[in-house]
Amino acid sequence: MPRKENLLRILYIHNLNQAARTFGKELARRGHTVTIYEPSLKGGSAPLPLKLAMMPGRILDMRRVISRLSSSYCDLVHIHWASYGVLGLVCRVPFVVHCHGSDIRYRLQQPFFREALTFILRRAALVLCSTPDLLPIIQEVRPDAVFFPGPVDTERFAPGAGGNEPAHPWTILLFARLDVIKGCEIAVQGIARFVERHPEVRVKLLDWGTETEKYRRRYGERFEFVPFVAPELVQQLICTADVVVGQVFLGAIGLAELQAMSCARPVIALFRYEDAYPAPPPVCRAATAQNVDQHLEDLFQHPEAAVELGQRARRWVIDYHSHQDVALKLERLYQSILSR
Repeated sequence: MPRKENLLRILYIHNLNQAARTFGKELARRGHTVTIYEPSLKGGSAPLPLKLAMMPGRILDMRRVISRLSSSYCDLVHIHWASYGVLGLVCRVPFVVHCHGSDIRYRLQQPFFREALTFILRRAALVLCSTPDLLPIIQEVRPDAVFFPGPVDTERFAPGAGGNEPAHPWTILLFARLDVIKGCEIAVQGIARFVERHPEVRVKLLDWGTETEKYRRRYGERFEFVPFVAPELVQQLICTADVVVGQVFLGAIGLAELQAMSCARPVIALFRYEDAYPAPPPVCRAATAQNVDQHLEDLFQHPEAAVELGQRARRWVIDYHSHQDVALKLERLYQSILSR
């Protein structure tokens, strides 16, 4: 049976942060055919020697998808995570490389990775990045790279959507990896100052990141370390908090902050990229521990203002990151690539 005009067959590689699934769900609803290939992630977070030892197995696993990288199977390939762009080099259809952070931020400064990634990025039909801080880094080798807002399922990430609302005592969620790149030391110090004055406040930290053990030793008796939760339970975790603290170093809000904002939670984070959106995100901006502490105090003392900020944050996410609208923009990008 002939295919309907303008309907696409899209192959996604790597469902990073559920982006491929979120995009794909909406595009499938619009009539497109969507397939997701998830590469083997074994050893991905292991120390370098172990990672290298497991690399042959991961490469063999990728052979499963190579035969699909042709016009007989798909019209376009959308690759999440820059290093998986190596699969684009054997594509017989146009491919998009979508950069997300550490896949590009420092690797483009290292000679070995820079040479390989530059070759991949220049071969791609289009290069996207999920946060605006990555754009100037990528544009050094691919000047036409585009900041493309990540999709947020605003129906799923909604206040009370899972039946959970903040419980007493007043609760802070540090919703960021405990890594230096996220500014975890600034965030934790600010939170610690605040709870010294308010010992009744509950604090939750993600049990995730390179600095986890350090903070467990330092705050294990006072703060709660939340184990990894499945994607379908993230909304419930967010909605147990009265305020969410995100990254306070990079200057660009990511998926964690956006999901919290979509749940109408007031968010404390650092944002520096005023030109990335028509209107800046309504977050409490913080770059120091003192900033974090002061914002927490203000939100604690003025609960009505905290609620109003959360509502404005949700409206902003709906305006600029709603999965329906973002998927429509992506559909237009795909069609522009294929019409060249």
